[in-house]
Amino acid sequence: MNDRYDRGMRDAMDHVHDQWRGLRPDLDVEAILVVGRITRIARIVQRQSDELLRAHGISRADFDLLAALVRRDVPSSPTQLADETLLSPPAITKRIRVLTTAGLVGRLDNPDDQRGYFVIPTAAGRSVLDAALGPQLAAERALLADLGPEARALLGDGLRALLVDLESGQRRMVTGLDQRDADV
Repeated sequence: MNDRYDRGMRDAMDHVHDQWRGLRPDLDVEAILVVGRITRIARIVQRQSDELLRAHGISRADFDLLAALVRRDVPSSPTQLADETLLSPPAITKRIRVLTTAGLVGRLDNPDDQRGYFVIPTAAGRSVLDAALGPQLAAERALLADLGPEARALLGDGLRALLVDLESGQRRMVTGLDQRDADV
């Protein structure tokens, strides 16, 4: 890792952690340091991506939806897109409506479901994604530029392990009622 980063450096989540530790010494607040950072980083990346992608006439959510459609390379249902992008069904419906109006995606009737439909990227949608992809990836690389290769690999490995557990159902947030089961 770069010399700028050391154990003595503090960020916003250290402050939040310390506040909660002072206010509620009876609770274990250590997870805030990791989960809070993941959440905060995601929000910062979302904001910066939205700003960068605005020049291409799309938001980060639009970009993710277009990217999913292009990667899938088959007509996809809104449910499939919601599962892949982790957007809620109403958010997917809104994004599809916005992208359809902009001419970036098209809708095809689902022959097996009179109420259902499939979504496909249009040539214009593919073109917008193609134009935005390089700058977006360059911006993401720049976000990680101060982390050395070893730090990036360690961070990536740790996040992958957590994501695999979460997506497989091995780990989940527990409610207060479930806490006694988590402590066993």
